[in-house]
Amino acid sequence: CKNQSIKNIYRAARINPNIAALDAYLAYQYAQTILNGRFELGEKAIAENPYYSYRYAQTILNGRFELGEKAISESALYSYRYAAEVIEGPFGLGEPTIAESAEFSYDYACWALKGSFSLGEYVISKSSLYSYFYAHDVLKDKFLLGEPEIAKSFYHSKWYANKVLKRDFYHNDKLVCKYD
Repeated sequence: CKNQSIKNIYRAARINPNIAALDAYLAYQYAQTILNGRFELGEKAIAENPYYSYRYAQTILNGRFELGEKAISESALYSYRYAAEVIEGPFGLGEPTIAESAEFSYDYACWALKGSFSLGEYVISKSSLYSYFYAHDVLKDKFLLGEPEIAKSFYHSKWYANKVLKRDFYHNDKLVCKYD
């Protein structure tokens, strides 16, 4: 039975570090459940997977996992989380990937950089929601690049006028929203 073979391989990997070291999932599980610590033999396999590289750094090493940073940098989600939760600061290698997502560009600026993220501003500006959040939570000031998109949303325009600008919101010399 194929399932039985998989179960046997999994059981063997839990005991045999040489088998566990061949697969990112098994290597991470071996580090976590068997060693409760670093598993150097399995780090090459872990380093090929963005999720397990991030988790290994976060839960096993409690710090950077340089061998896995290339894989991490290929995922906007794990690049942002690695920067915010592991490094607690900038992760330059992951910034180009993060900058492809408005959500993760905003999150990265807010939680990892605790300030502006110029590389991600273009993609943020294409979302009225994240343009508003970026202006309100990160810049704590107007976000000119995002104003055209904010102006298209009734709710985001209202929030932007009332909570960021604290005055009437004009775009292209036209009143978009009155300040309440």
